[in-house]
Amino acid sequence: MPDSFSDIADFAKNVLGQPLYPYQAEIAEAVLASIRGGYGRIFTVMMARQSGKNQLSAVIEAYLLATQPAGAIIKAAPTFNPQITNSRERLRMLLNGCELQERVWSNRTTLGLAPTADPTQVRRHLGPRVIFYSASPQSNVVGATADLLLEIDEAQDVAIEKFNRDFRPMAATRNATTILYGTAWSDTTLLAHQRAANLASEERTGIRCHFEHDWHTLAALNPAYRVYVEREIERLGADHLSIQTQYCLRSIDGAGYLLNPLQRSLLQGKHAWEDEPDEDAWYIAGMDVAGEERLDPERSSASPGRQRRDSTVITVGRVSYNELHLPVIKVIHQEWWTGMAHHEQYAATVALVERWNVRALVIDATGLGAGLASLLTARLGEARVYQFLFTRPSKSRLVYQMLGLINGGRLQLYTDEAAPSQLREECWQQLRHARYRLPAPEIIDMYVNPADGHDDFLISLALLAEASNDLSQPIIPSVWLHPRKPRWYEGRF
Repeated sequence: MPDSFSDIADFAKNVLGQPLYPYQAEIAEAVLASIRGGYGRIFTVMMARQSGKNQLSAVIEAYLLATQPAGAIIKAAPTFNPQITNSRERLRMLLNGCELQERVWSNRTTLGLAPTADPTQVRRHLGPRVIFYSASPQSNVVGATADLLLEIDEAQDVAIEKFNRDFRPMAATRNATTILYGTAWSDTTLLAHQRAANLASEERTGIRCHFEHDWHTLAALNPAYRVYVEREIERLGADHLSIQTQYCLRSIDGAGYLLNPLQRSLLQGKHAWEDEPDEDAWYIAGMDVAGEERLDPERSSASPGRQRRDSTVITVGRVSYNELHLPVIKVIHQEWWTGMAHHEQYAATVALVERWNVRALVIDATGLGAGLASLLTARLGEARVYQFLFTRPSKSRLVYQMLGLINGGRLQLYTDEAAPSQLREECWQQLRHARYRLPAPEIIDMYVNPADGHDDFLISLALLAEASNDLSQPIIPSVWLHPRKPRWYEGRF
């Protein structure tokens, strides 16, 4: 293998036609030095989205395939489709687009180069190769050996236990070098743990094994990229999770409070609680469904929020539209039922919907709520009842949607004066103690720690926000001009 740093840079530019940026070449040199010396280092590489992480990985793989007589590179990612499929296709296109194409051989999970262009050797699958694996929790990958390199792509999404049990041992026989690629997420990920270990090791030894380049690195070299990211920051906001994690590479604590003081202030409206509907108003509702646990008679004097596992909560909101024709939701009424049998909840919900002329009711149809949701849909119709199924992605969308409405001042709670005190206190108790966690990139979850109480008011409020999605805005009166021409118009054109 050539020893100088310029070899892989020249190879990328002149053989593959894929020049590396200086920061990419620096990482490639460090990796190759570890491979050449048999040091078996574990590198962490964090690069902003679209900064060339995938290109760097493919170039290193191609270089090793082209310069080594034999051996295996193991490449893994959280999913086979599309992540591993895309990685394999990217490397294949890179090799087929240069002078190495006649030596390429492949099957479903492996891609390699024969030592020569002899068709017989190609068919026999000789030479160095890259073996592609899924790193999902269900994948079965035990037994493979990484002779040259072990790569884990999007390492922030790979379970630490999966890496330690199934992939790390693959590097043992040859003390192979390992690279963990990815972006920031929470401080509990595989990538974050290894990053911390690498930084601590660098302080002791002076050997750099962590490389981190946020969006400013490429922006200084590529004006088009700089413009793109600046527009994304303007569109989403500098504090948006995608901007903070994928472009600024800042980890986000997974146990923070969902609503900060400013958001709680924005959520507190100035309108009154209402017990009777306004005939001219538009109403929507969100309903979180609990089971039928009965109250403990010995604790009947306690507040509902302290004598139950969970409650059914219906939150009613009045909808109006602002000057941008966006819906504004003011919460004006809530119902709180604890230990109520589902047939009684059904009757009470029907009465509430008809009394308030609720145009859209979104109900939690997951688990215990499925039967009640089905009965309400049959009675009130699909045009008024929307059954919401909680999954990790759907709940994440719900959280983002609710936060967007709160941040824009378009979701507000009633004032304290007229609302039932126990209900009001329980609602704000949950909102103050609501937390968020980040189980995966682009996914946010909200919850209330059981030690702090329950989340039924929180979920009901989020479902209320969902109810505004399918409303048709009232027709806005238009101003029409009479078609007759005024006297001053005659003869001018």
